Amino acid sequence: MTRGLGVVLAGTLALAALGAALDWRLAPLGAAMGAVTLSPLARKRRLWFVGDIESEYALALRRREEAMRALKDLDEDHEAGRIPVTEHARQRPALLQQARELTTLLEKSQQRRNEVRARLERELGEEKP
Repeated sequence: MTRGLGVVLAGTLALAALGAALDWRLAPLGAAMGAVTLSPLARKRRLWFVGDIESEYALALRRREEAMRALKDLDEDHEAGRIPVTEHARQRPALLQQARELTTLLEKSQQRRNEVRARLERELGEEKP
């Protein structure tokens, strides 16, 4: 018997005994309440990542999207006349370079992912009888 199921059964029996001690008609209600309340303890535990952990790929993708959005906003502001031509000419090359570098990083990361996937598929294919 798993530990979680044991806890559920023990808790259910304890609530049923308490209900029976108070009034025999409350025992089934106590047992049902105990089973419902403690049933999550009987489930298999899963590992979950908590927090704001981002993979290298997801982080680079998000940063590239931000750079591309900033570039689009800059061009729209320039076309609408909200920023001077000199400011546009000064900021645009830096944003383009940043987007280029992040695109290169994404391509390398994707290439590594594809290589690992191919290797895993080869290894799993070799294990099959």
